Amino acid sequence: MAFGSNFLDIDGTADQLSARTPIVMMANDCFIVTGNTLLSAFDRLEVAEYSAKAIISARSLGEIVSINDRQIAELEKTFHLEA
Repeated sequence: MAFGSNFLDIDGTADQLSARTPIVMMANDCFIVTGNTLLSAFDRLEVAEYSAKAIISARSLGEIVSINDRQIAELEKTFHLEA
């Protein structure tokens, strides 16, 4: 989401969050994370942080190759993330 929109459009920011999308990245600002418990929200934030570090570190190895739609569907099924 655009920088500052979490303050300028609070309802719009809240609308972006759901059980399926429990984390939102605010451009050049922060992450907003939700969870059923504080520990769950913190865990999601920690996963986002380490994922970002992994992506930054991977750049030194070469071009980043994204996973395809089939692989995403497999992950969603495995971790019960289907809509």
